[in-house]
Amino acid sequence: MKSTCVNFTELRFASEAALDRYLNGLEAIWDEDVMKKLSELGLERKSIMRIWNHKDQFKLGILWEYSTPKAFKDCQKVISAHILPHAHKFEMVARSLRGVPVVDWRRDDVGFTRNDCAGKLAFHDIEPVEDNGSSVS
Repeated sequence: MKSTCVNFTELRFASEAALDRYLNGLEAIWDEDVMKKLSELGLERKSIMRIWNHKDQFKLGILWEYSTPKAFKDCQKVISAHILPHAHKFEMVARSLRGVPVVDWRRDDVGFTRNDCAGKLAFHDIEPVEDNGSSVS
């Protein structure tokens, strides 16, 4: 298992138009330079998905995977400095859920392999963070 810290952020928008404005503005905010810096600091994955099972709601989910607890903290500094100043431009509410994998199934050539070790080890390296639920990452 590569990722020892995982974050899932739910973005709730006031309308479909607001969600579309956010998606259309992504590349200007999350440019190659920012993504390269985050990669160098230990961001393993960022995946944005449309949440479709909440009818008549306009939601995106962002899955973040980090190599270590330190990588998470280092990336948060970059995100706070370069990304959060743009968040006010969008009609949205963000809620972040942070965790470490404790059971992780990964598909491989013979089926699925289970790895329970990395997250348990990382959990002890993470200091609790006061979270009001409004973080963008």
